Amino acid sequence: MRWLLFLIMIPYPLFSLAFDTHDSKKSEVLKHFDVPSSFLNDPYLHDEYSERKRDCSLNGFANSSDNADILIPMLSSIIAQSDLPEEFLFIALAESGLDTVSTSSRGASGLWQFMPETGKVHGLKITSYVDERCDHIKSTRAAITYLSQLHKQFGKWYLAIIAYNCGDGKLSHAIREAHSSELSVLTNPNKGYIPPESRRYIRRILALALLASDRVFLEQIQYDHLIGVASKNPIATVYLPEGEEIDNLAAVLEMPKQKLKFLNTHLKRGVTPPNVNSYPVYIPESKLALFQAKYHPKGLKNYFVMHKIKSGESLVSLSKRYNVERSAIMSENMLSEKDEMKENRNLKIPLSRTFIKKEVIVYEEPPVSAIKMYNFNLDNLKSRNPFNPPKVNENEESKLAN
Repeated sequence: MRWLLFLIMIPYPLFSLAFDTHDSKKSEVLKHFDVPSSFLNDPYLHDEYSERKRDCSLNGFANSSDNADILIPMLSSIIAQSDLPEEFLFIALAESGLDTVSTSSRGASGLWQFMPETGKVHGLKITSYVDERCDHIKSTRAAITYLSQLHKQFGKWYLAIIAYNCGDGKLSHAIREAHSSELSVLTNPNKGYIPPESRRYIRRILALALLASDRVFLEQIQYDHLIGVASKNPIATVYLPEGEEIDNLAAVLEMPKQKLKFLNTHLKRGVTPPNVNSYPVYIPESKLALFQAKYHPKGLKNYFVMHKIKSGESLVSLSKRYNVERSAIMSENMLSEKDEMKENRNLKIPLSRTFIKKEVIVYEEPPVSAIKMYNFNLDNLKSRNPFNPPKVNENEESKLAN
């Protein structure tokens, strides 16, 4: 019975030690988060470390090895250019597991799980065509900016991470209530200063970073070539005109469409948004030379008809009339399936080469009214209609001059 009594008297942490608390490498990792080395004795951190180790042994650090091979070097490269510690890679891992289409029950989305309003505040556009919270590069830069702002506000990196999870207002209230900003105080489960989710969140990130400091473990799970190794960003940015389809680009690059869509999950319809001169699209860096050699913008992008909707007309009938895809008309005019075809509304109809060869009149309005309606000048209208230049008489020219 004496030995049983002795075991009962041993402090709890000694039963759950998942790593050496005197390991200088692990103390250095915590230092990068502004966390004191004494936090290595936190029993809940050891529990989280053990759980993460089991999970990573089975699944690695990401939800798929393909995602990890591309996204970890990309994230590491961008973070290395910022003032954030390199271990902040693990925030994205904790947020989404590098699942590029990850969406929470609350509506957070993307690698960094931005909520819609937070994303917009940090410059990420959300429209019917794009959701830049799912733009791997833009969202990473937005997250870096946000975390840097939080660090400036609270003074410690671990506080910035907690605020990223629960909001700066909740964290400020917790610090006031606790009369302390120490991690061991704020994460005390008996006090409940910060939400349980946030307590586990900061420990999960620390545990992942501590795991990554173990080179033997990284070799075992075959991540030693990805984590903690300086590498070049494998993703290149190119700029495409409005209305360019990812499928077409994939054909030019001679690569599977799904792989290109994986890099561009922010394009909700698989097409660059309308009404922009150019829009960033991501391709494998290894395909950049091929892109530069073979890609040419659509030659007919600027040729169109301005059509005034008449009673009974629909997108289907207009598609047949002008020999152009219904989706192209929707893209040019930012229409959704729910939008009504209102009479007298003006639609911009992109022209197909077949239609241009077949038709004589390329615009519906008389030159004078077209110029006034669409805020064009005569030269502009001519350039828009090279196959059928508009003719105006002296009377009309004088009107235009006025």
